Amino acid sequence: MTSLDDRVQKWLSEQGYPLEMRVAQLLGAVGAGWDHGRVYRDPITEKVREIDLVGYFDPPYGRKHGLSVHVVFECKHTRDKPWVLFCSNPPYTPAGFVGATPGTERAVDALRLATEEHPSILEMNILRPKSLTGFNLVRTHTDNQDAAFHAMRGVSTSATSVAEEIGKYGHAVIYLAVIVVDTPLFECTLPTGQDETKLRRIGRGFLVYPSEPGSRIPVHVVTADALPDFLQIVSTESMTLSNLVTPFLKESGRIKAVPGSREESQVEASP
Repeated sequence: MTSLDDRVQKWLSEQGYPLEMRVAQLLGAVGAGWDHGRVYRDPITEKVREIDLVGYFDPPYGRKHGLSVHVVFECKHTRDKPWVLFCSNPPYTPAGFVGATPGTERAVDALRLATEEHPSILEMNILRPKSLTGFNLVRTHTDNQDAAFHAMRGVSTSATSVAEEIGKYGHAVIYLAVIVVDTPLFECTLPTGQDETKLRRIGRGFLVYPSEPGSRIPVHVVTADALPDFLQIVSTESMTLSNLVTPFLKESGRIKAVPGSREESQVEASP
């Protein structure tokens, strides 16, 4: 390669674009669709912001007729700086975690009804933690935690904002907020009765982020190495969830497509 090629390659290795492209490939490997660079309106600043990636786990019988699970990704490339997820006991019951999951109004109503009929929903990995829950995420070896703050705030805000927007068109969609990191992730806990914290390397964790006073959004934190297994879980459980929840969906009138979006190409034509 020429010196210019080398410089461009070096610059590219320091950016997050290859990580986003890797996530997209992994989504395709489990049969999901995806969009790069989807935008949403930040409810606090009213500015239009960009989402790194959105993955679509739609039912085979079509988004118009059943519940979909969509995954909003924030991809963080940080080279040699690992991440630490500070954890404690879960702040919610299993039902509380399910109730805190972002979704369109039609989806959330059906999910609540389905959970009463099918308690197994409360055990799904995509909806709740299996043990401890993160209350803060930081990047190590730096005093600047802007990257961590913007990752948590951005992915939670985008999930709730997109849910609100898509809900206007009658779709039934549950949104999972996911932060993907390409350096090691550690769980930090303080065992009962001890003064020294304990660190444990993990592939994925679960965080609740206070998106606004009185409201917290569940966020998955997953390493790039653990992402293939996580997406396989999402693929399997989203299909199960759709099968359980779809019978509880109430008709919301004619479902319209969002102009210029993936929804527009997937919604069936009206008779």
